[in-house]
Amino acid sequence: MMTTKFRQTAEEILHNTTCKNNETEIQNLAEQMDLVEQHGMSNLNQTLLKNARGSGRNIPDFIAEHNFGADLIRNDPQGLFLYEPPQYTRPPDFVLPRVNTTYFLQMKRLNDSEFENRRNQMMRRIQTHFEAIAVSKLVSIELAENFSEQDVEPLVRLIATIAQSDDLSRQYYPDDIKPKAAFILFNPRTTLPHLSLGISSGMDWRDLTGEAEAQIRSSLDKAIGAFTWNNDAQHVNLIVMEADQYDDIDISQAVFGTEIYQVSQRKTLTGTNRDTDGYFYDPLHKDRLCGVIALRRTGDGFISGYRKTLFINEQFESYADLVRQVVGIDEVLTVRDIP
Repeated sequence: MMTTKFRQTAEEILHNTTCKNNETEIQNLAEQMDLVEQHGMSNLNQTLLKNARGSGRNIPDFIAEHNFGADLIRNDPQGLFLYEPPQYTRPPDFVLPRVNTTYFLQMKRLNDSEFENRRNQMMRRIQTHFEAIAVSKLVSIELAENFSEQDVEPLVRLIATIAQSDDLSRQYYPDDIKPKAAFILFNPRTTLPHLSLGISSGMDWRDLTGEAEAQIRSSLDKAIGAFTWNNDAQHVNLIVMEADQYDDIDISQAVFGTEIYQVSQRKTLTGTNRDTDGYFYDPLHKDRLCGVIALRRTGDGFISGYRKTLFINEQFESYADLVRQVVGIDEVLTVRDIP
Protein backbone atom coordinates (compact mmCIF):
# COMPACT_ATOMS: atom_id res chain seq x y z
CA MET A 1 0.00 0.00 0.00
CA MET A 2 1.30 3.45 -0.90
CA THR A 3 2.56 5.59 1.94
CA THR A 4 0.26 8.57 2.61
CA LYS A 5 2.53 10.38 5.08
CA PHE A 6 4.39 12.34 2.41
CA ARG A 7 1.75 12.47 -0.31
CA GLN A 8 0.72 16.09 0.27
CA THR A 9 4.35 17.16 0.56
CA ALA A 10 5.28 15.35 -2.66
CA GLU A 11 2.38 17.01 -4.44
CA GLU A 12 3.53 20.43 -3.23
CA ILE A 13 7.12 19.79 -4.36
CA LEU A 14 6.06 18.73 -7.85
CA HIS A 15 3.46 21.48 -8.20
CA ASN A 16 5.73 23.80 -10.21
CA THR A 17 7.03 21.11 -12.54
CA THR A 18 5.69 19.49 -15.69
CA CYS A 19 5.01 16.42 -13.52
CA LYS A 20 2.41 18.15 -11.30
CA ASN A 21 -0.53 16.13 -12.64
CA ASN A 22 1.36 12.84 -12.81
CA GLU A 23 0.04 10.49 -10.15
CA THR A 24 2.93 8.07 -10.63
CA GLU A 25 5.54 10.77 -9.95
CA ILE A 26 3.72 11.94 -6.82
CA GLN A 27 3.50 8.37 -5.54
CA ASN A 28 7.16 7.63 -6.30
CA LEU A 29 8.37 10.80 -4.58
CA ALA A 30 6.18 10.17 -1.51
CA GLU A 31 7.57 6.65 -1.15
CA GLN A 32 11.12 7.90 -1.70
CA MET A 33 10.71 10.57 0.99
CA ASP A 34 9.47 7.92 3.39
CA LEU A 35 12.51 5.75 2.62
CA VAL A 36 14.90 8.66 3.16
CA GLU A 37 13.35 9.54 6.53
CA GLN A 38 13.46 5.93 7.74
CA HIS A 39 17.23 5.90 7.14
CA GLY A 40 18.04 9.06 9.07
CA MET A 41 18.14 11.70 6.33
CA SER A 42 14.99 13.67 7.11
CA ASN A 43 16.99 16.86 6.47
CA LEU A 44 17.32 15.76 2.83
CA ASN A 45 13.51 15.85 2.61
CA GLN A 46 13.43 19.25 4.29
CA THR A 47 16.02 20.66 1.88
CA LEU A 48 14.01 19.47 -1.12
CA LEU A 49 10.78 20.98 0.23
CA LYS A 50 12.44 24.28 1.16
CA ASN A 51 13.94 24.74 -2.29
CA ALA A 52 10.76 23.65 -4.08
CA ARG A 53 8.91 26.39 -2.22
CA GLY A 54 11.59 28.89 -3.16
CA SER A 55 11.88 28.45 -6.93
CA GLY A 56 10.58 25.83 -9.34
CA ARG A 57 13.60 26.49 -11.58
CA ASN A 58 15.95 24.78 -9.11
CA ILE A 59 13.80 21.75 -8.38
CA PRO A 60 15.68 19.44 -10.84
CA ASP A 61 18.94 20.01 -8.93
CA PHE A 62 17.42 18.98 -5.61
CA ILE A 63 15.37 16.15 -7.11
CA ALA A 64 18.63 14.71 -8.48
CA GLU A 65 20.18 14.95 -5.02
CA HIS A 66 17.14 13.27 -3.48
CA ASN A 67 17.14 10.50 -6.11
CA PHE A 68 20.79 9.79 -5.42
CA GLY A 69 20.32 9.72 -1.65
CA ALA A 70 17.54 7.16 -2.08
CA ASP A 71 19.72 5.14 -4.46
CA LEU A 72 22.49 4.95 -1.85
CA ILE A 73 20.02 3.54 0.65
CA ARG A 74 18.68 0.94 -1.76
CA ASN A 75 22.20 -0.23 -2.50
CA ASP A 76 23.14 -0.65 1.19
CA PRO A 77 19.99 -0.65 3.39
CA GLN A 78 22.01 -1.51 6.53
CA GLY A 79 24.48 1.36 6.13
CA LEU A 80 24.65 4.70 7.95
CA PHE A 81 23.89 7.78 5.83
CA LEU A 82 24.40 11.43 6.75
CA TYR A 83 23.23 14.38 4.68
CA GLU A 84 25.19 17.63 5.10
CA PRO A 85 26.36 16.79 8.64
CA PRO A 86 26.93 20.08 10.52
CA GLN A 87 30.31 19.18 12.07
CA TYR A 88 32.09 20.11 8.82
CA THR A 89 32.95 23.69 7.87
CA ARG A 90 31.53 23.11 4.40
CA PRO A 91 29.52 19.90 4.82
CA PRO A 92 29.79 17.45 1.92
CA ASP A 93 26.36 16.46 0.63
CA PHE A 94 26.57 12.82 1.70
CA VAL A 95 28.84 11.26 4.32
CA LEU A 96 28.88 7.45 4.65
CA PRO A 97 30.80 6.23 7.72
CA ARG A 98 31.91 2.62 7.28
CA VAL A 99 34.37 0.36 9.10
CA ASN A 100 37.78 2.13 9.07
CA THR A 101 36.75 4.34 6.12
CA THR A 102 34.41 7.31 5.62
CA TYR A 103 33.09 8.08 2.14
CA PHE A 104 32.45 11.74 1.27
CA LEU A 105 30.26 12.40 -1.76
CA GLN A 106 29.68 15.88 -3.17
CA MET A 107 26.69 16.00 -5.53
CA LYS A 108 26.61 18.24 -8.59
CA ARG A 109 24.07 18.32 -11.38
CA LEU A 110 25.94 19.27 -14.53
CA ASN A 111 24.94 22.76 -15.62
CA ASP A 112 23.66 23.61 -19.06
CA SER A 113 26.00 25.36 -21.46
CA GLU A 114 25.66 29.09 -22.17
CA PHE A 115 23.86 28.19 -25.40
CA GLU A 116 21.40 25.99 -23.52
CA ASN A 117 20.86 28.68 -20.87
CA ARG A 118 19.93 31.20 -23.57
CA ARG A 119 17.67 28.65 -25.19
CA ASN A 120 15.97 27.88 -21.87
CA GLN A 121 15.38 31.58 -21.25
CA MET A 122 13.65 31.86 -24.62
CA MET A 123 11.49 28.83 -23.87
CA ARG A 124 10.45 30.41 -20.56
CA ARG A 125 9.48 33.59 -22.45
CA ILE A 126 7.43 31.54 -24.87
CA GLN A 127 5.64 29.77 -22.02
CA THR A 128 4.88 33.13 -20.36
CA HIS A 129 3.26 34.35 -23.59
CA PHE A 130 1.27 31.11 -23.81
CA GLU A 131 -0.35 31.85 -20.45
CA ALA A 132 -2.29 34.68 -22.09
CA ILE A 133 -3.68 32.38 -24.82
CA ALA A 134 -6.84 30.67 -23.52
CA VAL A 135 -6.63 27.55 -25.68
CA SER A 136 -6.49 24.08 -24.10
CA LYS A 137 -3.68 22.61 -26.19
CA LEU A 138 -0.09 21.48 -25.76
CA VAL A 139 2.72 22.53 -28.09
CA SER A 140 5.84 20.60 -29.01
CA ILE A 141 8.52 23.00 -30.28
CA GLU A 142 11.86 22.50 -32.01
CA LEU A 143 14.19 25.49 -32.32
CA ALA A 144 16.98 25.84 -34.88
CA GLU A 145 20.37 27.14 -33.79
CA ASN A 146 19.74 30.50 -35.49
CA PHE A 147 16.47 31.10 -33.59
CA SER A 148 16.96 34.34 -31.58
CA GLU A 149 15.21 36.51 -29.01
CA GLN A 150 13.71 38.57 -31.85
CA ASP A 151 11.91 35.49 -33.13
CA VAL A 152 10.05 34.72 -29.89
CA GLU A 153 7.02 36.98 -30.34
CA PRO A 154 6.49 36.29 -34.08
CA LEU A 155 6.63 32.54 -33.34
CA VAL A 156 4.10 32.90 -30.50
CA ARG A 157 1.73 34.86 -32.78
CA LEU A 158 1.92 32.13 -35.42
CA ILE A 159 1.31 29.39 -32.86
CA ALA A 160 -1.64 31.34 -31.39
CA THR A 161 -3.21 31.62 -34.85
CA ILE A 162 -2.83 27.91 -35.64
CA ALA A 163 -4.06 26.99 -32.14
CA GLN A 164 -7.47 28.51 -32.91
CA SER A 165 -7.98 25.88 -35.63
CA ASP A 166 -8.14 22.10 -35.60
CA ASP A 167 -4.86 21.80 -37.49
CA LEU A 168 -2.56 19.39 -35.66
CA SER A 169 -0.02 19.01 -38.46
CA ARG A 170 3.65 19.98 -38.26
CA GLN A 171 4.15 23.72 -38.83
CA TYR A 172 7.23 25.82 -39.57
CA TYR A 173 8.40 29.34 -38.71
CA PRO A 174 8.94 31.48 -40.71
CA ASP A 175 8.59 28.92 -43.54
CA ASP A 176 9.50 25.33 -44.40
CA ILE A 177 12.37 26.35 -46.73
CA LYS A 178 14.69 27.80 -44.07
CA PRO A 179 12.85 27.13 -40.81
CA LYS A 180 14.04 28.64 -37.55
CA ALA A 181 11.44 26.63 -35.63
CA ALA A 182 8.98 23.79 -36.07
CA PHE A 183 5.99 22.99 -33.89
CA ILE A 184 3.06 20.62 -33.49
CA LEU A 185 -0.11 21.27 -31.49
CA PHE A 186 -1.88 18.39 -29.82
CA ASN A 187 -4.82 17.89 -27.47
CA PRO A 188 -4.05 17.17 -23.79
CA ARG A 189 -5.61 14.39 -21.75
CA THR A 190 -7.07 16.92 -19.31
CA THR A 191 -8.38 20.44 -19.87
CA LEU A 192 -5.72 23.15 -19.58
CA PRO A 193 -6.43 26.81 -18.71
CA HIS A 194 -4.16 28.06 -21.49
CA LEU A 195 -1.78 27.02 -24.24
CA SER A 196 1.07 25.05 -22.64
CA LEU A 197 4.53 23.91 -23.64
CA GLY A 198 4.75 20.14 -23.85
CA ILE A 199 8.17 19.19 -25.27
CA SER A 200 11.02 21.36 -26.53
CA SER A 201 14.17 20.33 -28.38
CA GLY A 202 16.70 21.50 -30.94
CA MET A 203 16.36 21.04 -34.71
CA ASP A 204 20.09 20.94 -35.43
CA TRP A 205 23.05 18.77 -34.53
CA ARG A 206 25.61 20.92 -32.70
CA ASP A 207 29.36 20.38 -32.55
CA LEU A 208 30.04 20.44 -28.81
CA THR A 209 33.74 19.54 -29.03
CA GLY A 210 35.46 21.16 -26.06
CA GLU A 211 32.28 22.77 -24.73
CA ALA A 212 31.17 19.72 -22.75
CA GLU A 213 34.62 19.18 -21.19
CA ALA A 214 34.78 22.83 -20.13
CA GLN A 215 31.34 22.57 -18.52
CA ILE A 216 32.38 19.43 -16.62
CA ARG A 217 35.60 21.04 -15.39
CA SER A 218 33.66 24.07 -14.19
CA SER A 219 31.33 21.83 -12.19
CA LEU A 220 34.27 19.91 -10.72
CA ASP A 221 35.88 23.19 -9.61
CA LYS A 222 32.71 24.14 -7.76
CA ALA A 223 32.35 20.74 -6.08
CA ILE A 224 35.90 19.96 -5.00
CA GLY A 225 35.93 22.75 -2.40
CA ALA A 226 33.95 20.42 -0.12
CA PHE A 227 37.13 18.39 0.44
CA THR A 228 39.69 20.21 2.56
CA TRP A 229 41.54 16.94 3.20
CA ASN A 230 43.39 14.60 0.86
CA ASN A 231 41.99 11.28 -0.31
CA ASP A 232 43.39 8.32 1.64
CA ALA A 233 42.37 4.96 3.11
CA GLN A 234 40.32 6.68 5.84
CA HIS A 235 38.81 9.47 3.69
CA VAL A 236 37.48 8.60 0.23
CA ASN A 237 36.41 11.72 -1.69
CA LEU A 238 34.03 11.42 -4.63
CA ILE A 239 32.26 13.96 -6.84
CA VAL A 240 28.90 12.75 -8.14
CA MET A 241 27.29 14.25 -11.26
CA GLU A 242 23.93 13.73 -12.89
CA ALA A 243 25.11 13.51 -16.49
CA ASP A 244 22.22 12.39 -18.70
CA GLN A 245 23.17 14.89 -21.41
CA TYR A 246 26.89 14.03 -21.37
CA ASP A 247 28.70 11.08 -22.92
CA ASP A 248 31.44 9.00 -21.28
CA ILE A 249 33.93 10.47 -23.73
CA ASP A 250 33.16 14.00 -22.50
CA ILE A 251 33.80 13.07 -18.87
CA SER A 252 36.83 10.93 -19.75
CA GLN A 253 38.52 13.78 -21.58
CA ALA A 254 37.76 16.17 -18.73
CA VAL A 255 39.18 13.96 -15.96
CA PHE A 256 41.74 11.73 -17.72
CA GLY A 257 42.92 14.10 -20.46
CA THR A 258 42.22 14.93 -24.07
CA GLU A 259 42.44 11.97 -26.43
CA ILE A 260 45.34 12.14 -28.90
CA TYR A 261 45.03 10.08 -32.06
CA GLN A 262 48.26 8.70 -33.52
CA VAL A 263 48.16 8.61 -37.33
CA SER A 264 50.67 7.03 -39.70
CA GLN A 265 52.09 8.69 -42.79
CA ARG A 266 49.41 6.85 -44.75
CA LYS A 267 46.77 8.58 -42.66
CA THR A 268 45.66 5.43 -40.86
CA LEU A 269 44.96 5.36 -37.13
CA THR A 270 47.77 3.55 -35.31
CA GLY A 271 46.85 4.22 -31.68
CA THR A 272 45.29 6.48 -29.09
CA ASN A 273 46.92 8.25 -26.18
CA ARG A 274 45.99 11.02 -23.75
CA ASP A 275 47.23 14.51 -23.08
CA THR A 276 48.25 15.44 -19.54
CA ASP A 277 45.49 18.05 -19.15
CA GLY A 278 43.08 15.79 -17.21
CA TYR A 279 41.51 17.05 -13.98
CA PHE A 280 42.94 14.08 -12.07
CA TYR A 281 46.47 15.25 -12.97
CA ASP A 282 46.08 18.86 -11.89
CA PRO A 283 48.50 19.41 -8.95
CA LEU A 284 45.75 21.26 -7.06
CA HIS A 285 43.31 18.34 -7.23
CA LYS A 286 45.12 15.08 -7.92
CA ASP A 287 45.53 14.09 -4.24
CA ARG A 288 42.07 15.20 -3.11
CA LEU A 289 39.81 13.34 -5.52
CA CYS A 290 39.39 9.57 -5.66
CA GLY A 291 37.01 9.61 -8.58
CA VAL A 292 34.01 11.09 -10.39
CA ILE A 293 30.70 9.23 -10.56
CA ALA A 294 28.42 9.91 -13.54
CA LEU A 295 24.71 9.26 -12.96
CA ARG A 296 22.32 8.40 -15.79
CA ARG A 297 18.62 7.93 -15.10
CA THR A 298 17.24 4.42 -15.44
CA GLY A 299 13.63 5.60 -15.68
CA ASP A 300 11.74 8.08 -17.83
CA GLY A 301 10.28 10.01 -14.90
CA PHE A 302 11.47 12.85 -12.71
CA ILE A 303 11.81 10.41 -9.80
CA SER A 304 14.25 7.75 -10.94
CA GLY A 305 17.09 5.47 -9.97
CA TYR A 306 20.50 5.80 -11.60
CA ARG A 307 23.05 3.80 -13.51
CA LYS A 308 26.43 4.80 -12.05
CA THR A 309 29.76 4.96 -13.87
CA LEU A 310 32.92 5.54 -11.81
CA PHE A 311 35.82 7.37 -13.45
CA ILE A 312 38.64 6.44 -11.08
CA ASN A 313 41.74 8.55 -10.44
CA GLU A 314 44.76 6.48 -11.57
CA GLN A 315 46.62 6.77 -8.26
CA PHE A 316 43.56 5.47 -6.37
CA GLU A 317 42.53 2.60 -8.64
CA SER A 318 42.89 0.13 -5.75
CA TYR A 319 39.85 1.80 -4.15
CA ALA A 320 37.53 1.02 -7.06
CA ASP A 321 36.06 -2.20 -5.63
CA LEU A 322 35.37 -0.55 -2.27
CA VAL A 323 33.54 2.32 -3.94
CA ARG A 324 31.66 -0.16 -6.12
CA GLN A 325 30.31 -1.97 -3.06
CA VAL A 326 29.41 1.10 -1.00
CA VAL A 327 27.87 3.25 -3.73
CA GLY A 328 26.59 0.57 -6.11
CA ILE A 329 28.75 1.25 -9.18
CA ASP A 330 27.69 -0.37 -12.46
CA GLU A 331 30.84 0.34 -14.48
CA VAL A 332 34.39 1.50 -13.75
CA LEU A 333 36.45 3.42 -16.32
CA THR A 334 40.20 4.04 -15.98
CA VAL A 335 42.65 6.27 -17.82
CA ARG A 336 43.42 3.30 -20.09
CA ASP A 337 39.81 3.00 -21.30
CA ILE A 338 38.80 4.89 -24.43
CA PRO A 339 34.98 5.14 -24.52
